[in-house]
Amino acid sequence: MKYKSTRDGDHEFSFEQAICSGYAPDGGLFVPSTLPSIDVETLIAWSKLTFPELAYEIMRLFISADEINDSDLLAIVNNSFSTDIFDDDTFVPVKKIGSYFIAELFHGPTFCFKDIGMRPVIQILSYFSTLRNKSTTLLVSTTGDTGPAAVRAVSDTANPRLNILVHYPNGQISEFQRRQMTTIDSKCVKVVKFDGGGDDMDGPIKEILLSAASNDINTQNCVEGSDLGERSFCGINSYNIGRPMVQMVHFVWTYLRVAEQLNVTPGDRSCAIDFVVPTGAMGNITGGYIAKKMGVPIGALCAGVNINGKKSLLS
Repeated sequence: MKYKSTRDGDHEFSFEQAICSGYAPDGGLFVPSTLPSIDVETLIAWSKLTFPELAYEIMRLFISADEINDSDLLAIVNNSFSTDIFDDDTFVPVKKIGSYFIAELFHGPTFCFKDIGMRPVIQILSYFSTLRNKSTTLLVSTTGDTGPAAVRAVSDTANPRLNILVHYPNGQISEFQRRQMTTIDSKCVKVVKFDGGGDDMDGPIKEILLSAASNDINTQNCVEGSDLGERSFCGINSYNIGRPMVQMVHFVWTYLRVAEQLNVTPGDRSCAIDFVVPTGAMGNITGGYIAKKMGVPIGALCAGVNINGKKSLLS
């Protein structure tokens, strides 16, 4: 599997280059060069898997075994999804309430859905950082959920080569979320507040990442090796392709659990399932859209947003 920029389809990149950078060198987003197809037989087979097993199968579609072999990818998944960390042994229980189904995405260590997408991404970045014997600094801006999930995931890796710098807008996150980030005991975590709106750090972070890429810190040295003193920078907000890749898993899982409860054969296109998703930067719902494009019978994808002028409907 190779990746390309949304702004330039002529150049291809490895999975490692894509996930270790965040943005493509031209400022675009990394996307798969081609999308795998998911057929009925695959969905039927997947319906019998546990959540971690399903995560492995989906991630394997997007990560070449030449970059991460089977045993290492399995370890990444198992370190990400453990019943010692999640408080429900199904990880994402799907419950029927009236005529609706609710996917509970809050059973991770920070009680938000970001744990599901963030933990495998951090484990993968830790893997590549160790493989290349190279220090990596993760940059993230948060308005609440992303920061705590990222901080906890980095702390849990206990990898001295991997550290994180989190920025949050002063007075615009909950006290609980602030404490989740600022009370964790880890030398690998730095948290700073800034005055301004929740999106105000997006531009400066992108500028840092593109500057790093132009100096070959990420797109070349991350893959080819470098002197021990060098450091790479990586963005892990929802623009990083790793986030929607992993967040596909809970969409496929939820589809399979709803089909199961409706006694529908997985893959039956006469019974597409609609999803309504609380939405901010659309990284989560993008995972559902990719799953739909790959063949999972998902109907409408409705993005529910705050009254802030941002609204979208993917169908």
